[in-house]
Amino acid sequence: MIEVVGAVGCLFFLFAFYRTSIGKWTGRSLWYELDNVIGATLLAYYSVHKQAYINIFLNVIWLLVAARGLSSIIDRINRQKRLKSKKNSKKLKSLKLKTGT
Repeated sequence: MIEVVGAVGCLFFLFAFYRTSIGKWTGRSLWYELDNVIGATLLAYYSVHKQAYINIFLNVIWLLVAARGLSSIIDRINRQKRLKSKKNSKKLKSLKLKTGT
C-alpha cells in the first residue's frame, strides 16, 4: 500500500510538470500549486515510511514552497474579489447619485 502512495505522489508531480511544460498551466496556477502540495505531501509520507531522510527533507521543502505559492494565489484571488466588490460599490453609488435615489 505504501508503494501506491509514493507512486500517486510521483504522478501528481509529473502531471504538474507536464501540464506546465505544454503551456496548459503556468507556474502561478492554482492547479499547479495544488498538484505540488498533494504530491509533496504523499511523497513525504512515503519517504517517512521508507526512512529516506534526504527525500523527506526535499519533499518537506517542496511542500512548504508549494504551500506558500498556494497562499499567494489565494491572496491574489481575494484581493481581486475585494477590488471588484469595491468597483461595483462605486458604480452603484454613482447610479444612485445620477438617479437621485
